Amino acid sequence: MSVVPMKLLTLAGPLERFDQVVSACVIDQQFHPEPALRLMGEVKGVMPMDNSNPYAPLLRRAEEVAREAGVELAYAPFPDRLPRKELTAYFDQVEEQVMTLLHRKEELEHTAAESAAAVEQLEYLRGIGADLDELWGLEFSRFRYGYLPRETYDSFQDALDQEDDLLFVPTTLGPRRVYGVYFTTKQAKSRVDMLFSSLHFTRIHLEVQPHGTVEQAIAELNAGVERMKGEAAQAEGELRALREQERGRLLSDYAYLRYHSECRDLRRYACRSRDSFYLVGWVPEDAVAEIQERMAQFSELSCVIDVAADVDRFTPPTKLKNPFLGRVFQPFLEMYGLPSYHEKDPSLLMAVTYCLFFGIMFGDLGQGLCLALLGLVLTKVKGMWLGSIITCCGLSGALFGCVYGSVFGFEDILPGFKIMEETRLGGLGVVSNVLLLLVLSIALGIFMLLLVMAVNIMNGIKQRNFEKIFFGPNGAAGMVFYAGVLIAALAAVAFGVNLLTPAYVLPVLVLPLALMLFREPLSHLAAGDPEWRSFSLGEVLGTGVFELFETLLSYLTNTLSFMRIGAYAITHVGLMLVVHMLAQLAGGVGGPVGIVILVAGNAFVMGFEGLLVGIQVLRLEFYELFGRFYDDGGVPFTPKKIDYTSHTD
Repeated sequence: MSVVPMKLLTLAGPLERFDQVVSACVIDQQFHPEPALRLMGEVKGVMPMDNSNPYAPLLRRAEEVAREAGVELAYAPFPDRLPRKELTAYFDQVEEQVMTLLHRKEELEHTAAESAAAVEQLEYLRGIGADLDELWGLEFSRFRYGYLPRETYDSFQDALDQEDDLLFVPTTLGPRRVYGVYFTTKQAKSRVDMLFSSLHFTRIHLEVQPHGTVEQAIAELNAGVERMKGEAAQAEGELRALREQERGRLLSDYAYLRYHSECRDLRRYACRSRDSFYLVGWVPEDAVAEIQERMAQFSELSCVIDVAADVDRFTPPTKLKNPFLGRVFQPFLEMYGLPSYHEKDPSLLMAVTYCLFFGIMFGDLGQGLCLALLGLVLTKVKGMWLGSIITCCGLSGALFGCVYGSVFGFEDILPGFKIMEETRLGGLGVVSNVLLLLVLSIALGIFMLLLVMAVNIMNGIKQRNFEKIFFGPNGAAGMVFYAGVLIAALAAVAFGVNLLTPAYVLPVLVLPLALMLFREPLSHLAAGDPEWRSFSLGEVLGTGVFELFETLLSYLTNTLSFMRIGAYAITHVGLMLVVHMLAQLAGGVGGPVGIVILVAGNAFVMGFEGLLVGIQVLRLEFYELFGRFYDDGGVPFTPKKIDYTSHTD
């Protein structure tokens, strides 16, 4: 578990060789570029490079044509040089062919859909035997086609029949709607339309003009729909053939433009003098030799290597190097923030403690194995990073299930530490396992808090931060005070020894408190900073007393917070006891209903409590542990690697 050491490389060479150097030594290599002007801005005659990108418009055009043609972006081999005019002409040609086929296909599908809708509407006119052309050509009368609610028709049927200026002909009588046609004169058209509107008549407008009888029109339209569907399928086939035909060249031209556009984009990081360019970037220490080997092909190229610790103008990026378990939990770490360059990588520590806490809180052999299997499926089938974490947590839960002797809530299958029973502890007599588990949880919390304080001190040594090393609440002073209070309490409770004497209190409790109270001026003094004299006694005491009170309170709350580890283990057993009790009430564990209750109860507990435990463990990690030693704020190491599957922003 470590942050990979970085070296800062400054490349310099002839201006006309910039693209070649970038192509050989930077693109797709372990090179994290930085703005060179920040390092060389004070050098006389140095100026920014021209960062215009003539490839960008054509690249966006290539992506657009690929999207229209349905070609997914990917890498394809490309030649060293392609004329831009030739690329433009090719994209125009492919786009025209694609759009012609797409428009033809869409028009055919739209017309077929309109005809199919007209057929559906005409189905309700089968009761009319008249020629539809004659109906549409009536000179002295008008007709409307539509439907009205069945209740309205039944209520007003007689009234409609008595009207002299209209004739309503029902064509389809349904349980909810009545489809039909009403005829009226030209003079009474407005009045009759208003009448039917008040009866909630919904008019149907045919998008396609039918001809002949209803049966003839439906047959003609159906034939047209089949014909247009066939032509649309033919256009789709031609489009697929064109896609397969042009895929190779289209992706090759796209990859050429993507590559040269990315190379050109690096000019915004570089600077230049009259004849030379300068490019600055971070390279992992173990990759410097490979970069130098690539640079050897350019005799005019020079390189200056700076150690990260000697560079003040740049923040070295963070690249993590972890074993398998640390890599599995790295996404959780990145949710909180990457470690800074001069900081310990807590990935492996988080992985081990997360699995440990989860296993103690979710100790069940059967449910743990099921959870591990679920995580494995999510990882292999869905490709979810969370699946690997679930697998590790499930295996930890299964391991502690063996410790507790619990298998799907059954406590009598395996021996082990039974939470709801009692244990004899020598001179202490019989002790409830519930109480013992809570005490052990607090003991685990004390150990973890002391451990992360030690990690904080190591970070302070690496960062040359004297407050972290000596004077902070998580430094040596805080560690001595916290351990001193706990030792005094343990001696009094367990052994009846009173350590609260001046010889103990002054060096172990009072002195660390004083150091924490005056930590800011003392830190500046230890670092040799003359600013320590600028701190006034009133200012230090005014803010320091409140901060000290908050620190003392945090020691107590953080320690007691670890009781949740034992509490959730007890809750898990309690929930499973409820499940088994319900199964017994339903006819016994061996009965069919009891088995269903057991399966459903175990599934519920596994899902519900697994989620809660996962969240609570994450809270312990982020608040109780990380808050004491972890600064985060690291800059991710992002070398210039080309992703040919992504679209341009």
